[in-house]
Amino acid sequence: MEVNPVQPAKPKKRRTQADRTASTKKALIEATIRVLNRVGYTGTTTALIAEEAGTSRGAILHQFGTRLELMVEVVKRVYENELRDYGPLLKAEPHQGHRISEFPEVIWGVLSRPAGVAVLEIFLGARSDADLAKRIRPTQIQIERDGMKHVRAILAVDEETLVAAMRLIVWSARGLSLAQTLVEKPEELRASVLLLRRLFELAESAGQLPQKATHTRPSRRSSAA
Repeated sequence: MEVNPVQPAKPKKRRTQADRTASTKKALIEATIRVLNRVGYTGTTTALIAEEAGTSRGAILHQFGTRLELMVEVVKRVYENELRDYGPLLKAEPHQGHRISEFPEVIWGVLSRPAGVAVLEIFLGARSDADLAKRIRPTQIQIERDGMKHVRAILAVDEETLVAAMRLIVWSARGLSLAQTLVEKPEELRASVLLLRRLFELAESAGQLPQKATHTRPSRRSSAA
């Protein structure tokens, strides 16, 4: 009987320091999100985060320096993940029938998740923490600018209307996400999101959302006149 020779096991690829650092940061950010959802911003201490992540407080200080910088990084990382989730809509062909009324449900679906609620907890914490507010505000401003740039690429709506509408949708979704822990039947909150969509549909059908101005080149004939 022919016996196949035993193949030597392939040596495992050794993780680089960069791999270990990225893995530790990811674990700490995910642990922070879970703790924020459980006990809110004030109760989210480095000790609780370290315990949740199965690591030491020293690891937090090594990777982020301070609790404040960890919170800022959570906001940035959650936004990056959210942007990927918005991808199918944001990667659509520019101005091909896309409407503001499409956004309430999409944004609610993303911001109502635990990561979105964790970011809201950080924002609420910034109201009474001047140092956090000083770091979070420019980060949030940059995030809003970046988000508007993506939306602007697919909606033919004038700038003032675009900014006002998207802020209304985003901050309504954030407020409703907080209500999930307070109302008797959280599942009913979706009806509010659908109502917001319907209001935008009515505004669109009535021509109440000004379109972006388009500039056309004059014809050669008219320019030569």
